[in-house]
Amino acid sequence: MATAANLVRLYLKRRPQLLFMVTNGLCNYSALARRLQREIFPSRKTGFNAIKAALLRMAKEEEVKDKSWEKEVERILRNSSVEVRSNVSVVSSKGSIGVPVIATSNSRSGVMSVVDSSYSKQLKKKGFKVIDELSLIFLYSPPELQDTPGCVSVILDAIAAEGINILEFISCHTDTLLVVRNADAVRVYEILASLIGKQAKEM
Repeated sequence: MATAANLVRLYLKRRPQLLFMVTNGLCNYSALARRLQREIFPSRKTGFNAIKAALLRMAKEEEVKDKSWEKEVERILRNSSVEVRSNVSVVSSKGSIGVPVIATSNSRSGVMSVVDSSYSKQLKKKGFKVIDELSLIFLYSPPELQDTPGCVSVILDAIAAEGINILEFISCHTDTLLVVRNADAVRVYEILASLIGKQAKEM
C-alpha cells in the first residue's frame, strides 16, 4: 500500500509548477497540506500532520538536488544564443510541399514544415493547410544540453508562466526551435534573452 509520503511525492511530480513552489518555499505548507488531504485522501483518515511533514521533507530533499541541477542548467543557458526570424508560416502536409523549408518535423499524422511567409499564398492555392503571422525562435546551446536534464523544462516553464502557447517545438541536437505567434514573439525572445543573459538577435 502506498504511503502518504509517496502519494504526496507523486502528486507533486505530476504538477511541476506546484513542485517548484514547494521546493522554493513559495507556498503555505499548511494550506497545501489541507488541499492535498481533500484531493488525495478524501476517503482516508490520513493525518494533516503526516501530509505536511511529507511536504516539508520533500521540499528539503528537492532543494538539495536542485542546487547542482539548477547551476548546470544556468551554465548551459548562459552559453547559449538566441535568434529570431519573423514572417514565417507553418504548413501541414503528408509529404513534400515543393518550396524551400526552414525546419520540419515528421510524425504519424504527417509533416509539419516551417517556411518563409512569401510562399504562403502559393501553398494555400495548392490546398495545403497554412498558418500565417508566426515567428521562429532559434536557441543554440552547447553540446552539454543533450546530457543535462531540465534545460528545456526551464525554457518552456518560463514561457508558459507568461500564458504564452508554443505552436510548434522542434529539437535538433543542441538547437531548440520554437514557433510562436507574431503577437507573442517579442515577449518570448525577451524571456529567452533574460535566461541566457544576452540580447536577442533578430534575423
